[in-house]
Amino acid sequence: MKKTFVWLLLSIAVYTSVSCSNGGGREQQRLDSPSTDTEKKAKAAVSGQITLKFFTALADRTNGIGKVEQQLIDDYMAENPNVKIEVEALQDEPYKAKMKVYASTETVPDIIQTWGQASFIKPLIDHDLLLELNAPEFAGSGFVPGAMDGFMQNGKVYGMPRSADFLILYYNKKLFADNGVKVPETEEELLEAAIQLKNKGINPITTNALEGWSLPIWFEYAAQRRSGDFNKMDRVLSGQGVFSDDADFLAAAEYLQSFAHHNALAEGFMAADYGTSRNLFGQGQTAMYLMGNWEAGLSVDENFPEEVRNQMAAIPYPISLHAKATDVAAWFGGGYSVSKNSAHPEEAVAFLRYFFKPEHWAKQVWQNGAGMPAQQITDYLTGDESALQLQLVDLFGSITSSSGTPMHDKGTDEYKAKVMEAHQRLLGRLIEPEQFLRELDDAVALMKP
Repeated sequence: MKKTFVWLLLSIAVYTSVSCSNGGGREQQRLDSPSTDTEKKAKAAVSGQITLKFFTALADRTNGIGKVEQQLIDDYMAENPNVKIEVEALQDEPYKAKMKVYASTETVPDIIQTWGQASFIKPLIDHDLLLELNAPEFAGSGFVPGAMDGFMQNGKVYGMPRSADFLILYYNKKLFADNGVKVPETEEELLEAAIQLKNKGINPITTNALEGWSLPIWFEYAAQRRSGDFNKMDRVLSGQGVFSDDADFLAAAEYLQSFAHHNALAEGFMAADYGTSRNLFGQGQTAMYLMGNWEAGLSVDENFPEEVRNQMAAIPYPISLHAKATDVAAWFGGGYSVSKNSAHPEEAVAFLRYFFKPEHWAKQVWQNGAGMPAQQITDYLTGDESALQLQLVDLFGSITSSSGTPMHDKGTDEYKAKVMEAHQRLLGRLIEPEQFLRELDDAVALMKP
């Protein structure tokens, strides 16, 4: 999904001053009055030291992607002793709340984490808080096609993506083989496999239905498999059509609910959050796990039994008559932007150029098992990758069309909540598919000025 939408209500909300805490019971921080650019530069000139403030939502600095981020910051400071980078790291929601404070007081840190979603980045761009970046300066970074789309507006680039995400199907090879169930290649086979597994007393499929954000992506897949076009949903979200009374969307909703009708979901499906669903699959208690490529480390996670890890594999979301396995629900989410009000914009951009050198971010993220960068990684395979990791690399490299930003991330928080709730009600059999589509239309109406 590559179109840009205007949500005036959200824009107002983002720039309304709010109070927030840093979480964990710490006292609410008070924002000091910002110095002028002239004062900041004068101080830097006297000391010879440049300080960049780096604000990130990767709160864990000792593991995974946050560890890689911190390591590159430390490496840059070691190579550039005149530059000091001060890091402020919060979890997602506290981060977003603090960003509202920074935005409302025009004290946005020099480098900030942004998301390539209109609901987050568009208000910042519209209020002239982000620096336009010169894309050719990053030409050697090896970004995959389309990676910058979510960070662009009117042909201008306002951020660089750090990660690529796509939803696929993990499965337990042994549970399928031992029960004579065919690994699904089509949507019909996916439903049939789930039914067969359930009839044999095996939990078929799990995802984080309690939190809800994976369900709209599943619906996007189901809708695209009927229309053959991810952009059809874009057109509805931009006001060119409705969900209601559309045969493709209705068939997709009916297909999703058929899993509930056939009792073909894992026991407690609607009550499983991310950690629960991941643990169910990791402990071998469910045959399939609908989740993102960031689970590349599942098969090497020693919290799970080795005999289960050895049986983990991944396949593309099943095909249909109208869609191929290379049509993938993929998007480029987290990234970095530079504050328009930074006292040191050249230095901030220089750091991002260093950060996104392929041998830095792309290589280290992949080789540390921290996820999938939005850059080519073929040159950085170690030869020690697990079979699961190589499957994900192959899947990523085969993408011919992608959905872009997930539908629930295309609007305000109120819109997002209504979209996810509608999906939960559909899978929970609390509403029929026709009502589900009407509720989606009601949610889309919230985005109109």
